[in-house]
Amino acid sequence: MRLEHWSYILPLRLRSLFRHREVERELDEEIEYHLEKRIDAEKAKGLSAEDARYAALRAMDGMTQRKEECRQARGISAVESTMQDIRYGLRVLGKSPGFTAVAALSLALGIGANTAIFSLINAVMLRTLPVQNPEQLRVLGVTRGPDLEYGFTYNHYRQFREHNQSFQDLAASSPVRLSVSVDGQVEPAVAGQMVSGGYFSVLGVNAEVGRTIGAQDDRVPKGHPVAMISDGFWKRRFARDPGAIGRRILLDGAPFTVIGVTPPGFFGIDVGTAPDVWVSIMMQPVVMPDAEDWLGKPIKTDYWLRIVGRLKPGLSPAMALAEMEVLYRRYAVPDDDVQPKDKIGLAPASRGLSALRREFSEPLLILMTVVGLVLLIACANVASLLLARATARQSELAVRLAIGAGRGRLVRQLLVESLMLAALGGICGILLAYWGSEALLSFISRGRAAIALSLRPDPQVLGFTAAVSAITGILFGIAPALRATRLDLGPSLKSRFQAGGATRGPRLGNVLVIGQVALSLVLLIVAGLFVRSLAKLNGQDAGFPRESVLVMRVEPRGSDQRNLPGVSARLDGIYRGLLERVRAIPGVRAASMAGVNPTTLVTLHLAMKKPSTGELLRVNDIAVYPGYFSTLGIPFLAGRDFTADDFAVSARPAAVINESAARKLFPGENAAGKELRSEKPSRLFQVIGVVRDSHYSNLRGETQALAYLPFLLTPTGRGQMTLHVRIAGNPGAVAPLVQKAVQEIDKDAPLLEVRTLAAEVDAALMQERVIATLSSFFGAVALALAVVGLYGLMAFAVVRRSGEIGIRMAIGAQRRDVLWMVLRDTLALVGVGIAIGVPVALVAMRLASSRISGLLFGLSSGDPVAIGVAVVVMAMAAAVAGYLPARRAARVDPMVVLRNE
Repeated sequence: MRLEHWSYILPLRLRSLFRHREVERELDEEIEYHLEKRIDAEKAKGLSAEDARYAALRAMDGMTQRKEECRQARGISAVESTMQDIRYGLRVLGKSPGFTAVAALSLALGIGANTAIFSLINAVMLRTLPVQNPEQLRVLGVTRGPDLEYGFTYNHYRQFREHNQSFQDLAASSPVRLSVSVDGQVEPAVAGQMVSGGYFSVLGVNAEVGRTIGAQDDRVPKGHPVAMISDGFWKRRFARDPGAIGRRILLDGAPFTVIGVTPPGFFGIDVGTAPDVWVSIMMQPVVMPDAEDWLGKPIKTDYWLRIVGRLKPGLSPAMALAEMEVLYRRYAVPDDDVQPKDKIGLAPASRGLSALRREFSEPLLILMTVVGLVLLIACANVASLLLARATARQSELAVRLAIGAGRGRLVRQLLVESLMLAALGGICGILLAYWGSEALLSFISRGRAAIALSLRPDPQVLGFTAAVSAITGILFGIAPALRATRLDLGPSLKSRFQAGGATRGPRLGNVLVIGQVALSLVLLIVAGLFVRSLAKLNGQDAGFPRESVLVMRVEPRGSDQRNLPGVSARLDGIYRGLLERVRAIPGVRAASMAGVNPTTLVTLHLAMKKPSTGELLRVNDIAVYPGYFSTLGIPFLAGRDFTADDFAVSARPAAVINESAARKLFPGENAAGKELRSEKPSRLFQVIGVVRDSHYSNLRGETQALAYLPFLLTPTGRGQMTLHVRIAGNPGAVAPLVQKAVQEIDKDAPLLEVRTLAAEVDAALMQERVIATLSSFFGAVALALAVVGLYGLMAFAVVRRSGEIGIRMAIGAQRRDVLWMVLRDTLALVGVGIAIGVPVALVAMRLASSRISGLLFGLSSGDPVAIGVAVVVMAMAAAVAGYLPARRAARVDPMVVLRNE
């Protein structure tokens, strides 16, 4: 019965909201029908038509009363009263545009900040892939350490796909960089994906135009040179011409036929990437012509494929995991070097895979907490404004109570006004959030490859903003509404006709301001900690000067894999010729090349024998060319630098090691001139020099043991190199000349990530820079809101106490006495807020130490400098906020005030 009742009432209420006149007409017709029935009954008793009508009206106890009862029974009255509240609220807010603008702006800052950070969290961590039923997708991985690694060989993929019974199908993919030529116009470094024939069908994605890569394209190596392009590439290079289907393009010089366009917004399973070209994995030997054939040689170094699958309906992930573990053990080839501790893992793929998620999940969650506190401060600010405004409306509210309005009705009216303010703040906040999240994404992308994320508001973001706006409206509106309607009618009505009517003391306002000061202080302390941590990271000695050095990555054809005979020699010729040309450019003081740049974590390593004990120690190796140390400014502590003779193929293998490697391998000895043997491959190196430690690995002081080896003698790694150029003058003038030199040596070699070493360091510290910058910005916003709230409270207090101030000045008080009286009250409130805020900040830092400690460098969460600076800034800002109303109070004319009293 109850369900049937609401199934009738809810549509009626919605109709009364949007089709009010129609509902009223139907109600009139229904009442008139019942009246006619009653009149007919009275006529049947022998009454005349006029008497029967009067009798029927008396029996129904009045038409108006019956209509009102029907409205209440059907919920129409509630809808009407709500609409009346909205219309009245619009008039009230429209009469006070200044108040409305200040309140809406305060809320827009708080709601907008929360929406902006949530938009990034949603895009990076929460949003599901734009594919069919993403919750059914699982990505395969192997636990070889603390994390799940997602690389597999083609042999693994083939065996898993043929023999598993748990998945509807499996698909594989691998990223690739391509040189794309369309009508002679070349883009040298386009992001691409090699995918298996079932990739798009497993994800449930159809082509926007044309067809997808299918099973027919995944049968014969090099057999189907077809490609799909992204919607963005289609728009950029073909102006969305349907005739692009069937066109030929060149990928790394090889012809491919365009067969389809992926849907807008599709990027695969790697969040934050935006591939423009998809080809079949059967074309791997074509798009990587100088690499080994990874399709036919399942060697252990070729973990190049990510495998994703769609579970069969009703099958649990645990059952699929057990089957895949058996298959992994059964079909692992000997070269895979499978260890007993290695286990297959299945990770949900509904939200895709993302390096951004690992890097920025902690900072984003911390920032979400920060902006949540900013919103609380904004709520307290608006609540203070509403309290002051309610005092000015006491007479109005008292009259409404006196003529019969219930307190609950007035509370609802005031809450409707609060919700309208929150809705206005939410709309403005959405606009601020869209701009702010785009600016934040651009800031995060600075100094690295562009991050492709869609930050357009989606239902999740809009729902979040709506929920935050509604909660905010109730949060800052309920206390002022209850306070404003708790009136003593006698004094309140008297104040309508007499100035200076009694009002309650602003105790709630004091509490709100104290809370604002305490929360703002917490945010200032947090911002101070992150700023000081970033300053310490920036200020530490990295082991190399950052000024006047350009770094750029060079990837000639074949540098993806240099294990084939003759490839390393060809690359060496390219690099030597490039260095010769770059060193001849005007303004270039020195140039060299290395396998990595100075801020990169070196992951390639050799097992070196400690000469004294024969113990095998892990030493990371870097391929370099002559002049590397002088180009970067890394000083030698012993021995000498490489010469051209050391780079000859027939030369005795030479190595330069850093301090950390020297301490591990030759403790207490001079390492220069010593011999050092590596294992796998076994090779004897002569240590010709020892250089100062340089802080590779994100500049956090984690010094690695490094061995610098000539490029041709480096046994591990791929062939891509980073060009380092020390210049005298403007880097922007030299970079195009370097680009030209690269094209002259190898027209197909792209020059990637061209930037200064200082920008490289900034990119390496991007996580710390983002959280320090944003926490400082939001701390400043919180401080500004707290100052505005404090100023508003003190200004209101000065107006309320104008009579008292006039009397004080009339009996001899000086202006400085009045000034100090107001400032003293201000500083008392701030002092209480600081006394609460500091312990709260210390407790919060201690509770969050597990999350924050990893983001702080060289600091404890209770750093006294950060706390002291935050307290001083808060006190100074509060003094300014209190001084303005204090100065106004000191200028009061006692005669004017007493005359008004």
